[in-house]
Amino acid sequence: MIYPRLLSYSILAAGLSLTATPALYAETLTITAAGGDYGTGLKEAMWGPASKELGLDIREESQSDSLAALRMQVMSKAVTTDVIHLGSAEAAQAADMGLLEKLDTSVVDMNALPEGARNDYCYPFDSYGTVMAWNTKTYGENGPKTWADFWDTKTYPGRRALRANAQDVLEIALLSEGVAPADIYKVLSSEDGIKRAVARLAELKPDVAIWWTSGAQSAQILTDGEVDMAATWNGRAAAAAEQGPADYTFKGSVIGTDCLAVPAGAPHAKDAMRLIATMTTPEREAKLTDYILYGPVNEAAYKTGLIPEDRMPKLATSPENLEGSVYADPSWWVKHGEDAQIAFDEMINN
Repeated sequence: MIYPRLLSYSILAAGLSLTATPALYAETLTITAAGGDYGTGLKEAMWGPASKELGLDIREESQSDSLAALRMQVMSKAVTTDVIHLGSAEAAQAADMGLLEKLDTSVVDMNALPEGARNDYCYPFDSYGTVMAWNTKTYGENGPKTWADFWDTKTYPGRRALRANAQDVLEIALLSEGVAPADIYKVLSSEDGIKRAVARLAELKPDVAIWWTSGAQSAQILTDGEVDMAATWNGRAAAAAEQGPADYTFKGSVIGTDCLAVPAGAPHAKDAMRLIATMTTPEREAKLTDYILYGPVNEAAYKTGLIPEDRMPKLATSPENLEGSVYADPSWWVKHGEDAQIAFDEMINN
């Protein structure tokens, strides 16, 4: 058997180049990420070029429930994943359960992120917004412009639709009352904060025709004319607008993010941190928008010139869309989510 170090000496003795030698030591990292078109975009725009730059081999896995898979690996002390792609809400739960390594800020650049999006355990890289959409046949050119308009059933009569989940909906309710975006979680954390938001929802309840349970449903009921106005995710709103008759606005959107984390006990944690940092450069986050209508979280991505001008208005974190927006706080939902959902469900069912 020829060991790698002896092979290097043999090559030197023969007077040959050593440029191929590092491949003998290349680490193989495992990344668990989304499947489908989203997964393809992540590979082509982000981890594929990043791993090549770092000289790392990548083994790709896809899980329908990444959080459950992560918990099983960590709890059994048989961690095989080095980088895992999670929704920020899932990541907050995982961090709370001790399933993630703390991010190495000497490697990943927290200063590249808006303050409201920063996370100690999972690095956010793309975003979506919960937005207000409406039927243009119903309202013509004088459609609603704010969440206050969504609650104004006299000026804008019609059937509403909201998600059958407290998350994002409580934030919207407070925005409709005029609570400043920066104060949303301060209010929700106050003694009667949840009660206040739920009471605001109760005011609108008689005009909520549908409490939707899937993104596909939220878009379909709008394009079919079952409702006149809906809170939905921006990708679904864009699809409804393409099919018509519908339009939407990002003003006052509640921004959620997807992020990249390193499982506790990952076999190649240091290289995993390097991979995350190299995946999330402005150029690579910008390139991801070619595959999915998720906006970069690294603000410098919008200055690269790589995002087509006609795509910019469709991204939640585009500078022109950030006015009045709120970055969702997953840690708040981990701490208060159960109480919030109970109060929300009682409001719907009573």
